[in-house]
Amino acid sequence: MPQLPFPKQTRQMKWFNNAKKKKMEFIQNYVPTSKAQLLQVAMYYNKGDLAKAQEMFDFYNKNLNLPDFDPVPPTFMQQMKDGASGIYGWLKENQEELVQGYQLVYSIIKNKGALPVSNMETAAPLPPINE
Repeated sequence: MPQLPFPKQTRQMKWFNNAKKKKMEFIQNYVPTSKAQLLQVAMYYNKGDLAKAQEMFDFYNKNLNLPDFDPVPPTFMQQMKDGASGIYGWLKENQEELVQGYQLVYSIIKNKGALPVSNMETAAPLPPINE
């Protein structure tokens, strides 16, 4: 039997290769939201080596316009206030359509299922098609 050029992979080698592959996928798919977070990922990837982490940070940060820290998420009350103002604005913008829908439903209930007759003019009949 011929000798294989590479030794058979052991369980530890497979785990190391898979971990390295997952780490590279994480770095490739990573989208930073702040400089602090980018520096943390650079430190993690370079296993605490500050010089390599700073070099990696500078390389990725030179073309990005990131804030220094992540923005603070809004509080629960602020989210409720924004949601209520959004709903109020939508109601104000669509007030006429809502009133028309209400009047249609009210007239159907009042007339016991019969649709109201509209006052709109009917369109003129189409001229015959010459063949």
